[in-house]
Parts: sequence; C-alpha cells; structure tokens
Amino acid sequence: MDDRLAKQGTEQVFRALEAELRGEDSELYPTRWIDVAAYDPAAQLWIVKGLDLLLRNAATAGPDFDGVRASSLLVDRAPERRFDPTISGERFTYEILTLSGWLETALPAGLTVPAAPALTRLGGIYRPPAAKPFDPDALTAALLPALTERLTEQRTWWADSAEADDPMWLADTARAVQAFVRDSTGLFTGACADGPLNEGFAYDQDVAGASARPDDDTSRLTFLRQQVHLLGRAELVSAGYDHTRMDEAEALDDLLRDWLTDDISLNDLVGDLLGHSPAHRNGPAGWIYLPERPPGAGWGPREAWRPYVYRLMMHELVHRLAHARYIEAVDMVADPQILAEGVVDLLTCEFLELSRSHPELGALVPEDGSVGYGASGQAAAQISDLVGPDNVKAAFFLGRVEFLGISL
Repeated sequence: MDDRLAKQGTEQVFRALEAELRGEDSELYPTRWIDVAAYDPAAQLWIVKGLDLLLRNAATAGPDFDGVRASSLLVDRAPERRFDPTISGERFTYEILTLSGWLETALPAGLTVPAAPALTRLGGIYRPPAAKPFDPDALTAALLPALTERLTEQRTWWADSAEADDPMWLADTARAVQAFVRDSTGLFTGACADGPLNEGFAYDQDVAGASARPDDDTSRLTFLRQQVHLLGRAELVSAGYDHTRMDEAEALDDLLRDWLTDDISLNDLVGDLLGHSPAHRNGPAGWIYLPERPPGAGWGPREAWRPYVYRLMMHELVHRLAHARYIEAVDMVADPQILAEGVVDLLTCEFLELSRSHPELGALVPEDGSVGYGASGQAAAQISDLVGPDNVKAAFFLGRVEFLGISL
C-alpha cells in the first residue's frame, strides 16, 4: 500500500478503494474525496489503509455487510481515530473492523437461530402457559405488606450514613470502567458501529450522584415498579400478571399509583430511598445515577461499599450499551425483568470476573460474583445455556434478537 500511495497519490488510491468497496452501488453515490481532502495526511492514511483492510477481509464480513456505509463511516470517524496504522498493528485492525460495521455483520454470520427443542424451551421462559386474569387486589394483599417492610428496612441503612464519597473517585472509576469494557470484554461489546462506545459516549460525564436524581411522581412510580418486579415476582405470577398481555402493564402502574396515593408512609419511604438508589434512562443518552453516600453499619461493612458501587457502575454501563431493538424485545416477555435486568446482570458478572486482573479495577471486584435478580436472573442464565453466550451478546449489543428466538 505504501508503494501504491507513493506512485499514484492519496486521491487516486482513495477513489479506487472506495469504488471497489462500494461495489455495484458505487455510481449511485458521490465520492467522499472532498471530505477526505480536508483531513491531514495522518487521517487520510488511516482511511486509505482502513479501506484496504476491509477489502482484504470482505469475504468474511457476512452477507449483511454494506460497503457504502462502511466507507462513509471511516471517513466520518477519522477525526476520532485512536490508533496509527503504521505502529498499532492489531489495535488498528480492531478499530477499523469495529468502526466500519464489519464486526456488526461478521460476528452474527457465524451464529445460528435457535431451533427445536431449544426454541420450545425458550417459549416456556418468555411466555409461560396463560395465567388467570390479573387480580390487583390479590397482588396488594400478597405483596404490599412485605414490600413495605423491606423498604422500611432499607431506609434504616441510611439513617446514620456517612459523608458522600469522593466525587472524583466516582468519575475516575467510571472512566476506567468504560475503557475496560470497550477494550477488554470481547468483540461483541463494542461491535455496534453506531453504539455508545463508538459515538463519543463518556461515562464519567454522564454519571451523577443519586442524591441529584429527580424526585417526582414519575420517578417514584418507576422506583416502586422496579421494586415490585425485583421482590415480588412470585406474587405477580400468583396474581395472574403477564406483561405481554394487552393493558396489563398499565393496569399494574395504575395499581402502584393507587398504593402511593393511598399510603402516605409508602410514598414517603419511596421518596427517602430515591436519593440512595441507582437509576438510568434507556437509550444512548441521559444521566446515570449512582449512590454516592455510604450507608450505616446496618447495611454491611464499610470496606464492601466501593466494590458494591463498582458492581452497580458496571451494571449501569451495560444498560447503556443495550441496542434499541433489544430494549424493544423486553416487552415481548411475560417477565420483562428477564431481559431488562437478568441478562444485564449476567453480562455484568462476566465483565466483573474479567476485570479481576485489571491493575486499577481488580481490587474492586466483589467476592460474590453470582447473578442477581432472583428468578429473572436464573431465567437469563437458562437462556444463555440454551442459545449460547454469543447469541445473547449478538441480541444485546447488536439488536439481533432472533438469536434469542424472539421475533419483533
């Protein structure tokens, strides 16, 4: 390539490589040379060598690879490039294959969609046999007293809480976690060319203390809904709740609004706990709230606090990386927590274990590396066993939910 550039010049080489990668659609689109010409020589070299790399690997890119998109992505991403093609070797190769969308199509090309009997067993996890109609009164009687007791216990943890932890530790750790997840957790994690890890997302800038979390009716309802799904899965099933049935999700929210309206002590409990609880917004942007004030002795030993926050930090980052199609699939499951939290925690535990040897993060890995979220976490592990870990990652990070046996 260096000899070719010396003989033909950057413009001629770029135009030829661009046209070849675009294939038969090349004449349908104007060349991007006018944009490349405005870049400095280092960026131009990165683009040209990147195009050459893609052409040499086109046969293994998978049937969905789009050469037009790939060539334009490299032009667009050149200003944010991280690695020099002349000295970075495999890191440059990985960068090009990621930012061009090559990995998006190459990785799923080697996977298979679940078939019987695995598909039948998956159907039993996603959509168990039809239950009786949802009975809000039964759920109230079975869950509300125990839920109130549990939240009351949690509030005592914060009665004698310590001063807020160092905010710089939260930001520095968030930055280290993002770098580790991007570079050291396997090919699938950052394979989405348009995903947060490749679109300028900065975890340390989006993370904030939970005390800054908005306290309004929507936030209180969201918190209570999460607690009901987390602590009351058996009670939900017993009361006939099925998230996939028309109007039942809204019926559950209506019931929870009634709980908050009718029970002032419950409403106060929720309000008190908001500022100590993690939260995030689905999608590529928005604040991620993490508790910054260590609790009192009733919660546990003080030395376990930062490992606890580190696990939360990893969990919330995994949430941010969920593909939009995967988030859409959550509502296709009778227990939405299986995909919304169980799979997230499954990936969290895998990434935590991988970080044990990290020089900065290793000391923060909690001793208990088991998947949480009760029955929902157990169901997530069953799904992974049935379809394979790579199928789970293709669905989660790339939106290829067909590899979980789900059709949108």
